[in-house]
Amino acid sequence: MLLVFAASTGCTGDAARPVQIDSGLVRGLAVGEAADVIAYRGIPYAAPPVGELRWKAPQPVAPWEGVLVCEDYGPVCPQPKFGKGVYEADRAPADEDCLYLNVWTPAGTPKGKLPVMVWIHGGGFTIGSGSMRYYDGQNLARLGVVIVTINYRLGPLGFFAHPQLSAESEHGVSGNYGVLDQIAALEWVQQNIAAFGGDPDCVTIFGESAGSVSVCLLMVSPLAKGLFHRAIAESGAAQFMKRRLRGDNPRQESAEAMGLRLAQELGCDGADAIAKLRNKSPRELLDTIKPQILSALAGNKLYPMIDGYVLPDAPGKLFAEGKQHNVPLIMGSNAADGNIFAMGMPVKTAAAYKMYVRKLFRRYADRMLKLFPVESDDDVKAAYERLLTVVAFACPTRETLRQMSNVEANGYQYEFTRVPPLLARQGMGAIHGLEVHYVFDNEAPRLSTPEDEELSRVISAAWVRFAATGDPSGDGLQWPPYEQESAQYVEFGDEVKVRSELYREECDLLREIGLPIVK
Repeated sequence: MLLVFAASTGCTGDAARPVQIDSGLVRGLAVGEAADVIAYRGIPYAAPPVGELRWKAPQPVAPWEGVLVCEDYGPVCPQPKFGKGVYEADRAPADEDCLYLNVWTPAGTPKGKLPVMVWIHGGGFTIGSGSMRYYDGQNLARLGVVIVTINYRLGPLGFFAHPQLSAESEHGVSGNYGVLDQIAALEWVQQNIAAFGGDPDCVTIFGESAGSVSVCLLMVSPLAKGLFHRAIAESGAAQFMKRRLRGDNPRQESAEAMGLRLAQELGCDGADAIAKLRNKSPRELLDTIKPQILSALAGNKLYPMIDGYVLPDAPGKLFAEGKQHNVPLIMGSNAADGNIFAMGMPVKTAAAYKMYVRKLFRRYADRMLKLFPVESDDDVKAAYERLLTVVAFACPTRETLRQMSNVEANGYQYEFTRVPPLLARQGMGAIHGLEVHYVFDNEAPRLSTPEDEELSRVISAAWVRFAATGDPSGDGLQWPPYEQESAQYVEFGDEVKVRSELYREECDLLREIGLPIVK
């Protein structure tokens, strides 16, 4: 933390005026050519989760004296390396002291009551941060909202469970520390966002991939009740989240059983296993546990679990029972969401593909092969990517929206299909995460055409309208709520239009099969 004395800043004007929050004074930085947005980067929202606070619920920030200068992002949470792509290029230094958030607010509106949008990043609960450049909130803030992006604990530091950790907890649970961080950030917003011109009674949570799954989890967590009022879930549902903290399940290792196994691999067992584990460095944990990033890669998958406290039951079951929070929901998927998840999978030939489908879908395999056919090895890549897109993204989205009929609040479905020229030349489609560029309206080489700039304007404006009113329609966009009978949705593609019955036959079959629906 960089602290300066308030009396010695020598700064004047809205851009430099400190803002009082519950833990002290913070000072941001004017951004943009017109200096019309103030960015506050690296505000601590919880105490550093280090030492004895490792694998504990987030604790309050210790107050500070003077002014905390919030011009630079805080450290990202410890995570494995992931190639040379955007996750590596955007990576700030990593540190276990990583519970920071960032705020962008229009300049000159400290006393306003603007809608608030809180972004939860993706990355498989294993990589990522709220400081990635594509999540810069200044362009959205210019539309009249306060934007917040957050870090939360990841991988073995965010989702490690163990019987001894559960015994330490007053609630008898362990493992969902990353979700508890998200809830703590939302509590921080309730307590402090008015100081930045935001309305704590008008908060939207939105996220992509694991961030989208997190949105769905928060919709069914009793601990998040009242902390947000709208939700946007981009390419990620919680229908698959079935791992339990403890209990026998021949199909899936419980979280505590995994914790015992991983502790032994780290040489930490016995009555003082947790003390030994807390003495391990984050790098030692990452190198030994090897958290899985994509399902096609090796490693241990650490993610949220059903613990009876943070998550009372399987999220799909809770949605089906109408136990989600009664808030409007936008939810959608991308036409080629399965692309990156198909990379590295050992399904290369038509024979291997058919064997995979038969193993996965058993007596339903013939019907699935009719819907996702292959005639030759050349067909396998496209069929497999489409299968993953429909099974893992489009149909869980549709099912979640069907279950919104159990509450009064409306659901709204979309599909993102736009393929900008650069990706088209590379033979790629509307891949996983592509819509994020359009939502945040941030410059990228692939969004250099007037058509893409206009689509970005339409999408970001719809997201902001929804945050303000709970209804994304307006400015020429008519977006009907999702209803089971018509199943209407908006396609964001070369054109923006209302369609209906996205993958109806495929999703009806998956409901019959019971994947990924919890019955």
